[in-house]
Amino acid sequence: MMEVHDYTFLFGIGLFFAFMDAYGIGANDVANSFATSVGSGSITLAQALIIACFCEFGGAYFLGANTTETIKGGIVDPQMYTETPELLMLTMVCALIGSSTWVLFASSRGWPVSTTHAIVGAICGAGISAFGAD
Repeated sequence: MMEVHDYTFLFGIGLFFAFMDAYGIGANDVANSFATSVGSGSITLAQALIIACFCEFGGAYFLGANTTETIKGGIVDPQMYTETPELLMLTMVCALIGSSTWVLFASSRGWPVSTTHAIVGAICGAGISAFGAD
């Protein structure tokens, strides 16, 4: 039987890597969106940061439901985890670790990378390692 407090450490690790993933999204997506505007002098860096805060949050809040639904249950069937819900927690934490590490690594080198592709690929990989390719 799964005891909630037995897996609190996964919550802590997941929280840390979720913030890393959010930082990577900001470092990557915002830089792609605002680099030319700031570079040309159309807006200042401070203005770009303020606009980006509202646009990134607003886009995620108002337009992110379909993406969230797909990531939540459209890649790996959550029903497969009915007998072992702790494995679902571990799968998602591992996906966050893989996604955030890759996005930050690629962004630090100026490589083109998609945060959405990174998390989808990480969930696919974690699901395959948990249940196999079938």
